[in-house]
Amino acid sequence: MASNIFGTSGIRRVFMNYSESDVMLTPQMALEVGLALGTYLDGNANVVIGKDIRTSALPIEYAFISGLVSTGCNVKTLGIVTTPTLAMSQRYLRADAGVMITASHNTPEYIGLKFWGPSGMGYVPEQEEEIERIYNDKAFLNIEWDEVGKVTNVDDINDIHIIDVTNRIMFDGSNLHVIADPGNGSGCEIVPKLLSAYDIKIMTINAQMDGKFPGRNSEPSKENLIQLSKFLKTSDQDDIGIALDGDADRVIFLDEDGVIVDPIRLLTLMAVDYLKRYKDTIPKENLKVATPINSSSLMEDVLNPLGCEVLRTEVGDIKVAEAIKEKGGFLGGETSGTYIWPRTHLGPDSIGTIAKVLRMIVESGKTLRELLNDIPDYPYYRKAFKLKKDIPFTDDINEKIIKEVKEVLEGKGKKLKNTNKLDGVRFDFDEGWILVRRSGTSPYLRISGESSVNLESSKEMNELVQEKMKKLDLI
Repeated sequence: MASNIFGTSGIRRVFMNYSESDVMLTPQMALEVGLALGTYLDGNANVVIGKDIRTSALPIEYAFISGLVSTGCNVKTLGIVTTPTLAMSQRYLRADAGVMITASHNTPEYIGLKFWGPSGMGYVPEQEEEIERIYNDKAFLNIEWDEVGKVTNVDDINDIHIIDVTNRIMFDGSNLHVIADPGNGSGCEIVPKLLSAYDIKIMTINAQMDGKFPGRNSEPSKENLIQLSKFLKTSDQDDIGIALDGDADRVIFLDEDGVIVDPIRLLTLMAVDYLKRYKDTIPKENLKVATPINSSSLMEDVLNPLGCEVLRTEVGDIKVAEAIKEKGGFLGGETSGTYIWPRTHLGPDSIGTIAKVLRMIVESGKTLRELLNDIPDYPYYRKAFKLKKDIPFTDDINEKIIKEVKEVLEGKGKKLKNTNKLDGVRFDFDEGWILVRRSGTSPYLRISGESSVNLESSKEMNELVQEKMKKLDLI
C-alpha cells in the first residue's frame, strides 16, 4: 500500500526506533527516504544536512546519510544549526540540495525531514511527490561499492552566517538591551553570538541546547512566553525580547512592555521600512509582499496605498516562497513568525530578521512599540482544536463546513462577501472574516479571523463556528 509520507512542511512524525508501518518516523524509514532523495538527484549531487537539538535527530541523521551516500551523493554535515543557517549554506556551499532534520515547533517526541533547493526554498509538492513515488516503489538507484559518496563536516557555518548578516545589515547596537529566549533550541549558539557581534547588551533565558525542551514548549506562543514577558515587564533596561522555536525558523518579538508583537503587524512595518529605503530601486514587478490567506487584511490597507501589492497564498513558508519566486516580491511572512527575504534566499530567515528589526530601532531612535504606532491593530483571534480523527479534509468535508458557517453568518445577520477555498475555507463578510482550516503539520483544526468591530466580536464568531465544528464531529 502506497504511503503519503509528506505533509505541508516535509515529513514530520513521532519518532520510533522500529515500526512495520510509516505512521512513525524510524531510522529504517529515514534510510529509505535518503535512498529516494539520492535517486531523485540521480546520485550525482552535493547535499548539505543540518539538524536541530531533538534527541532523535541523531539516529535519523545517520540512517538518512547512509541512504544518500548509498546512491553516490556526497554529503556535507553542519551539525546542530538553525533552519535559516541551512538555507543560507546552500549558496555558500554550492549545494544541489539541503536537508534539515527537525520537527520545528512540535513537541519533543516528534522528528522530521525537510528538503531544500539551491535557492534556499523548500521542495514544492511536485518534487515531494516524485520522491514519494520512488520511496513507495522502492525504485532506488543501484551503484557499485566504489561509487559510494563521501561525508565531510563543516564546523564554522554559524560564524560564516553571522559574518554574512553583519556585512549586509550594519548598525551600532551598543545602546540596546535585549533578552533572548531560544527555547533550548538550535538558536542557542547563533543568536547570542549575532547580538554580541552588534555590541548589544544581552540577557538569555532557556539558552542551553536540550532536545527535551525543559525551559518551555518549543512553539513561541503566548502561553509559552510568560517568563520572557515577565522579565521585560519588570526590567528598567531591556528594549526588546526575542523568542524562537526549536529550529529557529520562527521568531517572535516582544516590545519593551513584554507585549507580544503580532507577526503580521511587524511584517507590514518591515515592508514599509523596506519601501522607504529601496522603493526607487525595486523593479515594479517586485513591489509585492506575499502572505497566506490567514493573515490580517491590515496588510492591504497599509501597503496598497504605497503601491505595493499583497499576494495571498496557502499557509506555509514554501507556499509563500513559491509565490515570490513565480510572481515576484521583496518580502514574505506568516502569522507564525516566519519571514522570507528573497534577496538573501527563499527560506525562513529569523536571523536576518532579528538584525533588520534591531536596525530599525537603532536608526529611528524609537522603541518597537513606537514604531508600530502607525500600523493598525485589527482585532484578530484564533484557536486550535485537536481533531477527533487525524484525516485529510476532503471536498465533502469542506462543503459541510461551508454550509454550517453560512448558517452562523446568516444567524448573526452578516452579509457574506466571498468564500475562498485556497487553503481551508475563508469567509469574508461585511465586518471581517473567519477561516477554518486543518493544520498541515499536526492533527489540529485551526479557526481564525478578525473583526472591524472589536475583539469580542472576533471571539464570538470563533465560538459559534467551534460549536458547528463539534456538530460535524470534527473536534
